Amino acid sequence: MKKRGYIYLLSAVCLAAAGCGANTGSGETTAAAESTQTAAEQETEAAGEQETENMTMRVATWNVDSKAHPDIKKMSEIMKENQIEIMGFQEIDVNNTRNDYDMVQDFVNEDYPYVHFAKGRDFANGGFGVGVTSMYELKETSSIPIESTGSKATKVLERTVFEKDGKEIAFYVTHTSWENTDLRRRQFAEIIERVKQDPTEYKIMVADWNADQSLYEYTMFEDAFNVANGKDGKWFDTFTGTDDTMKVMTVDNIITTKNIRINEVGQVHSDMADHDMLWADLEFLDEAEGEPAADNRALGQAVTASSTKEGSDPYMLNDYDMDTCWEAGEGGEQTVVLELDRVYDGKTAEIFWGEARPEAYTVSVSTDGTEYWDAEKTEGEESDEILLNGDTKFVKLAMSGETPCQIRELQVFGDFIVPESVPETNLLINGDMEAEDGWEFADITEAAEEEGEKASYEFGYTDDAHGGSQAAKITKTGKEAAGDGVIRQTVSLEPNKRYQLSFWHKTDTLDSASFTYEINQKDKNGETISTHLAKLNDNLNMSSEYREFDYNFTASPYAETADIVLHVVSGEGTLYLDDLAVKEVIPTEVIFVKAEKTELEAGETTTATAEILPAGANDLEFHWTSSDESVLTVAEDGTVTAVKSGSAYVQYVSNEDLIAEASLLITVK
Repeated sequence: MKKRGYIYLLSAVCLAAAGCGANTGSGETTAAAESTQTAAEQETEAAGEQETENMTMRVATWNVDSKAHPDIKKMSEIMKENQIEIMGFQEIDVNNTRNDYDMVQDFVNEDYPYVHFAKGRDFANGGFGVGVTSMYELKETSSIPIESTGSKATKVLERTVFEKDGKEIAFYVTHTSWENTDLRRRQFAEIIERVKQDPTEYKIMVADWNADQSLYEYTMFEDAFNVANGKDGKWFDTFTGTDDTMKVMTVDNIITTKNIRINEVGQVHSDMADHDMLWADLEFLDEAEGEPAADNRALGQAVTASSTKEGSDPYMLNDYDMDTCWEAGEGGEQTVVLELDRVYDGKTAEIFWGEARPEAYTVSVSTDGTEYWDAEKTEGEESDEILLNGDTKFVKLAMSGETPCQIRELQVFGDFIVPESVPETNLLINGDMEAEDGWEFADITEAAEEEGEKASYEFGYTDDAHGGSQAAKITKTGKEAAGDGVIRQTVSLEPNKRYQLSFWHKTDTLDSASFTYEINQKDKNGETISTHLAKLNDNLNMSSEYREFDYNFTASPYAETADIVLHVVSGEGTLYLDDLAVKEVIPTEVIFVKAEKTELEAGETTTATAEILPAGANDLEFHWTSSDESVLTVAEDGTVTAVKSGSAYVQYVSNEDLIAEASLLITVK
């Protein structure tokens, strides 16, 4: 296990950046300053420290494994026994066919009276997602989807805000994807960017991060945050199940801003789920312990090397540990390629060399991993600076020399790229179903190994439309019969862009498990790009009335086309589809709801406003509502009217099934 002392690493970065000159913030300088104090001054300072004790609290995260039908009330007892004050939970069912009750409400008791649920997706004719159970009243809540391209399930980031001892704390809960590390890196970077925009002073993130391939995955957080699981080199294997694809079991973690000190970390084993509960004792400081050294985009990103010495690892290039080096396996011509989670507006890169520098090297940059252009470099004593000058996703070092070279750290700096606007063109032909072209209807049922009943399909159009004069329909006959009837079309994509698939749907007798939607991205050779393949089933609750569904996805850097496919695979009945679109979008990342006043007298009014980031987000439409109209009402323009004493949330909620919402608690006296 490598040494990963956080304060030590910050000092190492500062020393390297300063060319081993004076380090005015180092522990050595502090010790020297303290030595000049008189004994009386030291006693006075010590007394002052004893008088002002910092606020502490114990928080936890727990994947409750709904498929195992957990005893939620027993879990609450375990929380109380372990003095948990607020917990984030993952894999929670709400009124679906697997667990036909509201599991979130089962967490409510006299010890934990406050809960919030964030739906990750429709599932099994109900809901499935993450949530919070808390001793403290939740003053703000929100749930915003996170990018899930290539996952078998859509994901969400939940935010709640509560107060303890006069300090406001933002508590984030999520459950990132297990399917591939490419997607997880994109999700981690997106979550970090969102949390940094939060003006709340103290911030905590808890999750089943699914970081199951390497301990290095958490390094993405180490520049700006403190990480509980792995603190002081101690790791907790919180996943207790069996999965041969997992290389490490340290998938659950608690991550805080630097003004929160992590004092102790532990786990609670039980037979309640396939994860143990992970907890951390936190101390809230008046000032942060060290500021982020830099907004280094290279942390935790994918690295490949042409050769690596035994006992070394390419991730040593970008693991935030300046005390260790990646070392090539041999001399001669060697290459290192860093792939970032997305395209950034690249500014500079910095290479911190070990003892063995290459005799010569070049740096080149690419957005697609195929076509590279050279970058300028300026060589220094401890490190070399690279001028990136524009869009950057891949950074390649080509090195030569007889001695195997060493790199302490490769850092990359740049900004998220958020377009101000995007084209509103629908990439689908006949998406409104008003004509009869563009779409292919097909029965693609595969032959069964054994003889059995085969489904039959009828395809066509109907005047029972959502908009216009007609809609498409697929009718399946043979409820127990195997089958796969599809409607599909191929569209052209631009690499690295963000898109949304949307459609209106309804049914007569089909259910959630009957339907699958697929976005199959392909490269220039027509090959499926497995890391970005979206094929989601049992993710769409069906209705006898038309409902809108939306799914945001990211185009691979290698993508040229995508097959858009909607399947009917089980049950018996008709699926109606109308107003389908694939459009480029700017996804909603953050929503903050504010009000002029949060305490009102009956009959009094105030104005609520919603700030959406980025400002140009266009993937969702919203409306105002109240969680309890007997307490307060909200007009379309955000005017809040107090009706009677009590508390209720002013809610800003998306109109679509891609649920996004943000709420603010208002008290009426």
